[in-house]
Amino acid sequence: MVDSTSRKRISQILLLFLGATAIVYCWMYVVRRTLPAAPPGTVADLYKGVPPETNPWLEPWQRWDTPHYQAIAERGYGAFDTALFTPPLYPLLMRLFAPAFRGNTLASGLIISGLGFLGCLVALYSLARLELPEEKDAFRAVTYLAFFPTAFFLAAAYSESIFLLMVILGFYCVRRNQWAAAGLFGALAGLTRTPGALMTIPLAWAAWEARGTAGHRAWLAPVLAGLGSMVFPLYVRFGLGLPPTAILDALNARGGHLAFIGWNLIVASSRILQGWLWQENLIELFFSLLFIVLTVDIWKRLPRIYGIYSVCLMVLFLSRLGAPQPLSSMARYVLEIVPAFMLLALWGREARLNRIILYPSWMGLLFFSAQFAIWGWVG
Repeated sequence: MVDSTSRKRISQILLLFLGATAIVYCWMYVVRRTLPAAPPGTVADLYKGVPPETNPWLEPWQRWDTPHYQAIAERGYGAFDTALFTPPLYPLLMRLFAPAFRGNTLASGLIISGLGFLGCLVALYSLARLELPEEKDAFRAVTYLAFFPTAFFLAAAYSESIFLLMVILGFYCVRRNQWAAAGLFGALAGLTRTPGALMTIPLAWAAWEARGTAGHRAWLAPVLAGLGSMVFPLYVRFGLGLPPTAILDALNARGGHLAFIGWNLIVASSRILQGWLWQENLIELFFSLLFIVLTVDIWKRLPRIYGIYSVCLMVLFLSRLGAPQPLSSMARYVLEIVPAFMLLALWGREARLNRIILYPSWMGLLFFSAQFAIWGWVG
């Protein structure tokens, strides 16, 4: 049953979502009308056969991976050479809802992501109510996520918001002993983003912890999540006639490859000292180090399932040597470490720390979204 406090908060979360989204949309519109965009390549290379958007409110959002998702939604995995970089759920949703927008997959993707963003905020509030001592802490976690410097990616036509929603719902179901539902959401996470396969590990831990009370039912969660993560490689093998390693080849071809854990931190630090793309490397290094600290504290202060999830993701992120920046996209990837926002809510209980978290976040959100609108690289 939803109590009166939760109903009031959900209304406030809706207003928070509408306000944050409206601000970013208007800000990016103004930036795009004021500053010239500088695409870093040809139309053919950037848009992968998707027509450039002409609507001035939508055009600032058609950047980087967005036209790639559009191309897959419109023409399938044969649209371009590295199309296998993403599992199928998000472009499939874009394709299914496009007819409602006269076939415009960009508009479709933005609506899907927007609804996913709202769902993330509501789901995170519900999860944080279970885990954090006070109701105010739960709302603070939602606020920090909504105004995180790269939170505009949750509204963009990227797969982040749908992925994050599946992860949060998976954790929520685990904490309520709804094992089959947790496994289903874990499977959907694996069908949305490649790191979603890692959800199997914390779900397996939760099943092991619950073996004395839930019995064999608990193992539905990791088993279903694992099966969901196998769907895409199996489709690549038997549906497309390619080896499953083609997925890794596509990811590597987009810039980056696996390396020793933490090597990307060393390379980024070296390039900062050398003055080579030092601003970009410094930003990515800052987010990396911040979330390493947060991951350690998550392990100490939150239930172990969140620590395992966060460590798995951080190990994956620190094992990837990106190009041209060794920590490329880290400012966006860390959004996926959702337990960090519950931990930040505990940090933010002190008014001074709350301001230290919020004020730079607001400035960062405006800066990064403006960069995105003019084809600046922010992840």
